[in-house]
Amino acid sequence: MVRTIQAKGWLRTSGFGSATARFEIRFESDGAVGEVCSELAMMAEARSAGRALLVTEAGRWISIRPTDMAGNVLRFQVLDDEATLARCFS
Repeated sequence: MVRTIQAKGWLRTSGFGSATARFEIRFESDGAVGEVCSELAMMAEARSAGRALLVTEAGRWISIRPTDMAGNVLRFQVLDDEATLARCFS
């Protein structure tokens, strides 16, 4: 069974600042992956930089590595371990 979390917050990059975002994270056997929907320029910057942060509404930070951009979503791999990620939503 794959556990999924949906949340709102911000997509943040070092070059562009941040933009509001909606994201979904799925816990799979080989790690956590997900998709984020935010401003197109912000998603393009995150993909170009190769790293970004998701910031939850509670102010917790999740490190991600963008893997693909399709349509209006940016797909990513979560760089934080599962225990750290779980604390972001507890």
